[in-house]
Amino acid sequence: MSKIIINTEQASYPVIIGESNLSQVPAVLKKHKLFNNLFIVIDENVSKYHLSYIKSVFSKHDGRIIYEIFPSGEKYKSDTQIKKIYSALLNNKFSRDTTLIAIGGGVTGDIAGYAAATYMRGIQLVHIPTTLLAMIDSSIGGKTAINFNKRKNVIGVFYNPQLVFIDTMFLASLPGKEIDSALGELIKYGLLSNKEFYNFLIKNIVKIKSLNKNVINKTITESIKIKAGVVSQDEFEKKGIRKILNLGHTFAHAIESELGFRIKHGEAVAAGIICALFLSTKVGLLSSSRINELLLLAGTIHFPRIIQKMNNQRIYKAMQSDKKNVNGKILFVIISDIGKIVVDVPASKNDILYSLNKMKDFCFV
Repeated sequence: MSKIIINTEQASYPVIIGESNLSQVPAVLKKHKLFNNLFIVIDENVSKYHLSYIKSVFSKHDGRIIYEIFPSGEKYKSDTQIKKIYSALLNNKFSRDTTLIAIGGGVTGDIAGYAAATYMRGIQLVHIPTTLLAMIDSSIGGKTAINFNKRKNVIGVFYNPQLVFIDTMFLASLPGKEIDSALGELIKYGLLSNKEFYNFLIKNIVKIKSLNKNVINKTITESIKIKAGVVSQDEFEKKGIRKILNLGHTFAHAIESELGFRIKHGEAVAAGIICALFLSTKVGLLSSSRINELLLLAGTIHFPRIIQKMNNQRIYKAMQSDKKNVNGKILFVIISDIGKIVVDVPASKNDILYSLNKMKDFCFV
């Protein structure tokens, strides 16, 4: 096992990374002196493959345990589902001496994290991410949220976990579509970091998709280090540094909302990053000769056809409700080269529509 420490202004917590190491979770919880009363939220798809094993891991736990199976899909990241978690916590008489454990992908982590942050003004939280996207991105950094009125992540709080426990064993049961979904966030980290990591991803994209052990471990570790470096400097996104993690996300969240969350978050992020790259060229920041190399990773993704058919005017309208807007202006994160990011860039409606059309042309040649 390896360990990365996330240090922020208000928290310090470990991210433990290993393979087939889930059996060590009870000992790790005890080592970190977390509460014995466990409320475990498990994604329903994870439960189909791993529920018996998960229960066997906690079979000798000496505190109370309740398992709550959570429905899969972005549409369930809602106020309706958060109420069900609150009700289960109350009905089972869980108080503040509770550790909530989220076992699943980004949706499970987001809503369970929000529940932990708000139930009785905060209970302990542990993330056990089971998708590649959640391992490299959403389980790190303390963002929790639910969707509301068809808008992505408009209700939420920053709330750090006590620890994140990654067991790459979970990846073996994922459908290929879930691995592809993670590529959106991987492309982001490749563009944010340096040419060495970006070239590593290009060179090893086939091995990433086939879950080559050594490549996957390096991919997860390096992505976490990149995000840790950003959030440690700007935990609450007030200094502008953390905003670079939103590369492609203004487009992506609008695409998700407009499509009724019928595509994977990572697919939307990948499409959004492609849009951001074309916007970067449109506003004169990224050269037309450079964009082709920066699109190489995105070119390995198979996008759902529903993206090609979406209405660009409605995407633009959805952007007008983005939580990152300032004084009514839609702001974007764009790029001049690998590791060279510019935040809070306004763009005209025509430039936004141009970027959406160029993305469609690129994805569906």
